[in-house]
Amino acid sequence: MVEKGGFSKEEEEWIKAQRQREAERQKRAARRKGDEGATDVNINSLMDIMVIMLVFLLKSYGEEPIRAVGDDLKVPQSTSQLEPVDTMTVTVTRTALLVNDSTVVDVREGEVDPSHKDGDGSLRIEPLLESLNDAVEQERAEAELLGEEFEPEATIIADQTTPHRLILEVLYTATEAQLTQFRFAIIRSTSEAVGGVAAAPTGI
Repeated sequence: MVEKGGFSKEEEEWIKAQRQREAERQKRAARRKGDEGATDVNINSLMDIMVIMLVFLLKSYGEEPIRAVGDDLKVPQSTSQLEPVDTMTVTVTRTALLVNDSTVVDVREGEVDPSHKDGDGSLRIEPLLESLNDAVEQERAEAELLGEEFEPEATIIADQTTPHRLILEVLYTATEAQLTQFRFAIIRSTSEAVGGVAAAPTGI
């Protein structure tokens, strides 16, 4: 017999069972949400590690930190015993200026066309400045990602016949890109060799 306004015993049992199932469903949903959150964190951490490893491998690629090759590039020789350092490179060949092996502007008879400079008699080479700014920002970002301090340093690799004026223009433009430390690459040779046999490039 059911009292007026109340529930029967069977109905109360059914309501309790429904409430218990709902509580269990909510617990399972909470656990599932927690597991998904943990998976997101793990995936994000893994992606950070992969990016750092990729940057490190790209910076470490190659046997030599500095390469000086090309038919139109004959680097001066020296008996210096200093080891080359892995830095940004500005290469001055007889036909072009390059930043990290990418050509940015042509060179003809030891000069850059005046149209690529900031006015007559200017030392600033505009395409070189733009490319150096991009390279500086990229290396600064890579250093920050690896937890290292960015060194505003560049290595100049120049053909031994390069006019002093062009070297001065390159250095001036590099300082405009906030580079403050420079090395000049040479080909290491023995003191006995005259005109020596080219070995690995180094920096001074």
